[in-house]
Amino acid sequence: MSRYSIGTLAALTGLVMSASAALAVENFIPSGHIYAPYAGPLPTLNSPQDRVNSQADIYQSEIWHSQVRQKQFESDWQRLLNRDLSPIRHNGPIY
Repeated sequence: MSRYSIGTLAALTGLVMSASAALAVENFIPSGHIYAPYAGPLPTLNSPQDRVNSQADIYQSEIWHSQVRQKQFESDWQRLLNRDLSPIRHNGPIY
């Protein structure tokens, strides 16, 4: 391979990796239950393990929403400090 094609391939790989990380944030799924071959089936409804999993999902969702709000605030604050008065374009609802 030539030097240019290796550099192009490396740049393209980096672009794809960064895009997949951004999409992962948008598709947040709380994970109270471990979906792995060794984890076994889902616990029965209202069992102690099911209640623990449900509460873990609630905590993870609250943390995620808090982080999204914090990042949006920091972004808006930086725009204010930089005197960027262009219209704000948020991607989706603010939680």
